[in-house]
Amino acid sequence: MICYGDALEILTARDDRPDLIVTDPPYAFGGAGAEHALSATVAVVLRESAARLARGGWFVVFCASSWRSMAYMVEAVRGIVEPVRVGAWHKPAARTKARTPGWAWASVSVLAMRKGKGNGEPAELLDWILAPPITNGRRAELPAAVADWAVKPFARAGGVMLDPFAGSGALVAAAERAGMYGVGYERDR
Repeated sequence: MICYGDALEILTARDDRPDLIVTDPPYAFGGAGAEHALSATVAVVLRESAARLARGGWFVVFCASSWRSMAYMVEAVRGIVEPVRVGAWHKPAARTKARTPGWAWASVSVLAMRKGKGNGEPAELLDWILAPPITNGRRAELPAAVADWAVKPFARAGGVMLDPFAGSGALVAAAERAGMYGVGYERDR
């Protein structure tokens, strides 16, 4: 299920208590004006989402592959969830300006954080996945294989998974394939 509107307004109006949060938020970090406002909104929504996460639950967030981006995501939820692992989604033949010998992929870091102590580690923790992105005009969508890779190891059968930046709904669909009730928030249809 995807709820449309402002994520923070929806979050505060609903009483979702997710067992798992998996999200791929917009990657605007810093800048001025609209970019600064977007960065602040992402941080606030991530923090408010993490505060509602069930104890022992996992918080998995996609971020740009830079230390600055990863630090930004960790700082947004500091004191609520603790970083456990970093995985990577490698996109072959992606459009990127980064070129080094033997490497021409664009990568997305994926941080797995947990709220409190859990019942041990999932059997299949994030490591890496190689999959091309799905392009739909200017927009990119998460491929189902990447969404499943990010959700399945942390899924709790019958539990609730929240994606506060749902986009196309790929992570919500992955939660439902993993036996969870998926809830997503997205500004526009």
